[in-house]
Amino acid sequence: MFTSRLEISPLCWLRAFAIVVLFAAASNAQAVLAQQAAVEVQELNAVRVLAKDDTKKADEPKSDKSGKSSEKIPRAFDRNRPEPEEEVEAPKKNAMVNFAMDPDRWADVIYSQLGGAEATFEQQQRRRVRSTLNRIELICTIDEQIREKVQATAELEIQRFKTEVLALAAQGPRNPTQDEYSEFYNKVFKLTERYRMQNQPNGTRKMPLWQKVLFSNLSEQHKQELEKDNQKRAEYRQQIVRLEVLQRVSRRLGLSAKQRDKLEPYTLSNTEAWKTLEQAWATLQQFPEKEKRDIFTPEQIQELKKPLEQSDDLQLVIREFGDDL
Repeated sequence: MFTSRLEISPLCWLRAFAIVVLFAAASNAQAVLAQQAAVEVQELNAVRVLAKDDTKKADEPKSDKSGKSSEKIPRAFDRNRPEPEEEVEAPKKNAMVNFAMDPDRWADVIYSQLGGAEATFEQQQRRRVRSTLNRIELICTIDEQIREKVQATAELEIQRFKTEVLALAAQGPRNPTQDEYSEFYNKVFKLTERYRMQNQPNGTRKMPLWQKVLFSNLSEQHKQELEKDNQKRAEYRQQIVRLEVLQRVSRRLGLSAKQRDKLEPYTLSNTEAWKTLEQAWATLQQFPEKEKRDIFTPEQIQELKKPLEQSDDLQLVIREFGDDL
């Protein structure tokens, strides 16, 4: 029986081995080329990023050389985090003043003791000077030079007081306690006392400098005429006060016009007893019974025996009359 046998020569084996080796070498070369290409691409991207950063830095304004730099946002991976800033403790508030007093507010406090703000104080002083000069002009003639001198003295006095207010306000405590506020308020009271006293009667108030200049330039005859006029004004003020007290007594007891006419002579005979409602009420209670029956009705006499209550609606403060009345 015939058997066929395939025989492969050694040369064929060598050729096959060479082909396999060449194929493996080609695959390795392609992988190396691909890896080099990837590295080049990464380097190119890095170069582009650096170029963009340089462009942004060139466009940004140059930072100050004094050490001030833009604050960096702290991130979780930062090793050196910025230390937290210490918070300044707010000043403690107290029961008397619950805000920080500055010089402007202290100046407002000072002028408020005189009835308003700084502009109000100036207007009041200038109006007082004008009214006094105009009143004296109705009695005696004042030279124009004297008028100008008095007005200039008044302006000088106003400016001096404003300077004293600013100096005192600068010394005021910024966050005062109750004791500090009371102590400083006493200084404010002393500074404004002489201007508050100008609204008091002539016997108790202090004469301002401009009035001293005015009266020192008047003749003796003019001074006597002014004194007579002042006495008439004082009598008129007292008369108005007595009539006001009598009217309040009339409303309290329900007096008629005839009864008020009977009581009016008593107000002239004892003027001191009719300055206030309390004094007048006590004086009426001490009237003899015969005089009470001649003036009042039995119901009014019974009402007069009752004490004057402090809560009475008629318990009003008598108006303070100035020199302009």
